[in-house]
Amino acid sequence: MTCQAQFRWAFALSALLVVGFSVVRILRWNSEEFAVYETTIREAFSGKDVSYYVILDTTQPVGRFGISDFHSDKLGLPLSTRVNYTAKNLFQFHVQPSLHLPHQFTMVSQEQLDKPSRSGQTDSPDSVELKALLRRSWGVITLSRVGFDVGGKHAVVYAQLTYCGLCGEGTYLYLSKETGAWHIIGRAETWIS
Repeated sequence: MTCQAQFRWAFALSALLVVGFSVVRILRWNSEEFAVYETTIREAFSGKDVSYYVILDTTQPVGRFGISDFHSDKLGLPLSTRVNYTAKNLFQFHVQPSLHLPHQFTMVSQEQLDKPSRSGQTDSPDSVELKALLRRSWGVITLSRVGFDVGGKHAVVYAQLTYCGLCGEGTYLYLSKETGAWHIIGRAETWIS
């Protein structure tokens, strides 16, 4: 093998390692992502009538790629936040139930939500229990992965709340970390029913 071929192999391997390391770094979960989730649920989906939360155990369904220019402009998102958000939301991820919320919560799968709508399943004990939990909450909360800016002081998350499949809302939330705590500072709705 010539010296030039060895250099090409070494360069290709180095580039592959850098890309792999970058992908792992971007996609890894951290405590700040859960802190953004907690703020999102507490500030956007809590109220005096809510005593329980039902949260989908996976991130938003695959198919919502990136953030539209319209929503990005409305929130004033920096490019780094958009890129981080898009990279993290290429795939669907399992959400760990490690949230600290003001009320109890249950993580449910899409299969559990779909089960009561199948014929003959409406009166099963699991369906009755899930319907009771949904009455104590405003519906099912679905979250995306969180996109952060380079400094980690601003974040964007897509969150939706659905109830009975017929009503709810979907919105991008822009958050800022001030004095050690996250707060919602902007909203850009995508749908409401």
